[in-house]
Amino acid sequence: MTYIIKSAIVLSALYLPYMLLLRKESFFRFNRAMLLCIMMLSLTLPLFDIHALSWESNPMSEHLPSYTQPVLVPSPHEPQADAVLATAETGSTNWWHIISLLYIIGMAIMLATKLTQLGILYRKIRQGVLWADKQEGVTIYCHIHPIAPFSWMRSIVISEDDYTNNASTILRHEMGHIQNHHSLDIVLLNACQVIQWANPLVWVMAHSLRDVHEYEADDAVLRSGVSIHQYHNLLIKKAVGSSSYAFANSFNHSLLKKRITMMLKKKSNPWMRSKALYILPVAVVALSAFATPELNNRANTGTEVMNSGKVTEKSATSQDLKNFSASTAPDEEDAIFMICEEMPEFEGGAAKMMEHLMRNLKYPKEAQEHGIQGKVIVSFVVEKDGSCTNFEVVRNSSEAKDIRATVVTVQNTGKETEETTNAEDERKAQAAKEALNQEAIRVCKLMKFKPGKQRGQAVRVRFTVPLTFRLQ
Repeated sequence: MTYIIKSAIVLSALYLPYMLLLRKESFFRFNRAMLLCIMMLSLTLPLFDIHALSWESNPMSEHLPSYTQPVLVPSPHEPQADAVLATAETGSTNWWHIISLLYIIGMAIMLATKLTQLGILYRKIRQGVLWADKQEGVTIYCHIHPIAPFSWMRSIVISEDDYTNNASTILRHEMGHIQNHHSLDIVLLNACQVIQWANPLVWVMAHSLRDVHEYEADDAVLRSGVSIHQYHNLLIKKAVGSSSYAFANSFNHSLLKKRITMMLKKKSNPWMRSKALYILPVAVVALSAFATPELNNRANTGTEVMNSGKVTEKSATSQDLKNFSASTAPDEEDAIFMICEEMPEFEGGAAKMMEHLMRNLKYPKEAQEHGIQGKVIVSFVVEKDGSCTNFEVVRNSSEAKDIRATVVTVQNTGKETEETTNAEDERKAQAAKEALNQEAIRVCKLMKFKPGKQRGQAVRVRFTVPLTFRLQ
């Protein structure tokens, strides 16, 4: 889906300037080349990721982004864990996946429609044929029924009446389509329409391409020596509508006024071609945008588990378990990515990851005794085989790197008192916080992931798991 969005952006950014600058110029071959270039760039530019062109001047590898906790600490005797997991699994709706699925269904329908039209075209070429003949390597099918002349690949279809009265001019026009390989252009156009069926500009561009095809074929007729007035009269006589075949080049394509105007128009100054240079900065900007890391904020969701056995819900979702991060330079084989095309996933899915943590994570006794609560964020590297290494505790702020835990003292009444300040209590509190650290790292070491992938290859990815320890 990301590729499709990028492709649509490139096509729109390149085609709109063409409409403003080049559409009305009379260098038909050049304009056709421009349209083909626009289509090819829209299909290929999103595939490139040139980091030298990235707008990101400073690497992100030294900074962990700020985001929230989807996973929290269970007490050793948590009776409501299963209910919480069910809520986390069923309470989320991945709209992005739904939209992607609907778009793919649309692509499949469009592809089926195009293939059906192509089948109808081939069937129409051979139905009602009175005779067939080969000229200059092209097969001419003469139909007994009235039919609008058209060409496809190396075939020309013409009615018996048109062949009897206007064979030379009509065949010269259709030969112009065949000699310029216009059918291949139409195949590329239809491929773009299948991929970008929801982009209205790809359908507008279809008219521009067919216009240029007709201008080129008309020019071939006039260059063969046919009188311009005679040809105009024939066009007016045959202007009864356009062909109903999406892939064919039709002689009486319904753009008569524009065709006659273009034939009578003074040839454009060759220097006007220089306007096409706009394509270079647009392509560079697109490559720079596609190479720049995207920063996606995650919603602050999760479930908090109290040591009293009670559970508070905050609508944890499966997507919240995925790491938010930014990419490092992937040029080195052992580079550690902060973001990649396919992020690591806990074996069994997000719900299994929650279940694993809630089943295995224990609230350290010394932390409970000294009233230590708060959030611990563990960072580690998911290796290419899915194992986890390089464990460390980080914090989710720009302050000094200490443990994200809050120290409070609790009396028998359950009310907070002032924080102790003597050295012994501080030492015990620090030891309790270290116990939270070690417990968080211990349970993370038990996890096994499906490795992250970049361009189909397994890569090392930095991953973080936040865990909240809360007393009640």
